[in-house]
Amino acid sequence: MTQITQLSLQYFRNCQQIQCELSRGLNLIIGDNASGKTSIIEAIWVLATGRSFRTAKSHLLIQHQQTALTVFAEVTSSHKRTNINSHRLGVQKTAQQSQLRMDGETIQSQSTIAQHLPVQLLTPESHKLLEDGPKARRQFMDWGCFHQSPDFMPLWRNYQRGLKQRNQALKKKLPKKQVQLWDQTLVENALKIDQIRQAYLKNLTPYLVTFCQALMPEITENVICQYRAGWPKNTEDLMALYSHNFQKESTLGHTQYGAHRADIRFKFSGQEAINTLSRGQQKLFVCALLLAQASLHEKTLQEPVIMLIDDLPAELDETHRLKLLELLQVLKIQHIITSTSQTLISILNPETTHIWQLNEGELTQIPPP
Repeated sequence: MTQITQLSLQYFRNCQQIQCELSRGLNLIIGDNASGKTSIIEAIWVLATGRSFRTAKSHLLIQHQQTALTVFAEVTSSHKRTNINSHRLGVQKTAQQSQLRMDGETIQSQSTIAQHLPVQLLTPESHKLLEDGPKARRQFMDWGCFHQSPDFMPLWRNYQRGLKQRNQALKKKLPKKQVQLWDQTLVENALKIDQIRQAYLKNLTPYLVTFCQALMPEITENVICQYRAGWPKNTEDLMALYSHNFQKESTLGHTQYGAHRADIRFKFSGQEAINTLSRGQQKLFVCALLLAQASLHEKTLQEPVIMLIDDLPAELDETHRLKLLELLQVLKIQHIITSTSQTLISILNPETTHIWQLNEGELTQIPPP
């Protein structure tokens, strides 16, 4: 299975030096508010994705009066794309740059680390996946596309390069023919990205239905994932759409249609989930989304994900906390959870559980009850 076996942080926020060996099951980090629990979750996310879920400013991650932070993890993997089952992954960040390392070698691409460290994240802000703009929903969808389709990342990079050039041409008010030099690149890559996204959501939906039923049995209607490509539904020729809207886009200074505008809408009985689900149900629905994605990932790649959950008691009541923990155990997903109290988290299997107390940046392991 895929799991982090060792984790080390240095000068990450208020964690001066942390080293620990993680269990393959539940890893519970207990501490008061502002003790640094979330920083450990955040550090793993930074290593896996290259970015924080709390700030866009790298210098805020570095401990005061230090010049760089380091995050290191040893990961065992059952990934079918490789015969190597263990990797040492690391990142060092200064305020200006990042250096990535794998197995002692410097690497250039964050996607290389992301492939070997498939992590998912549940925080008290996760319900905003439904209520915020489409960016978070695209990131959710594209996480799955990235891991399940080797073609996705090259296509997305080509698309982004073309989009950047086209937008610069539009901002400079260049003639139509010069802007159109990038249209073919956008269209070719956008249509292929669109196919991958549609196929992914089609495969994901049955898993989502199953986990919605498990977590929200009171809702009898099945969820529908309504995919929006990023251009009008009745568009038959994307090249013609760009040509037709050139004047409008030239005025706006950016490309209005394309794969960068895609979205997913989740509906029950034709009504948007954000309008029909209570706040508590919205949190459960996001849990169902992550579990569905994790199950599809394992089914396709024979590789479990790693689940990061910040402040689980703030997310779910006792009944649903227990249900989620049971599902994570059944799915054999390594999970790293923070809480202010050990009594709020059920220990289902002491043999696969590690518990730590975090106090003023110091991590101390304590025995399971």
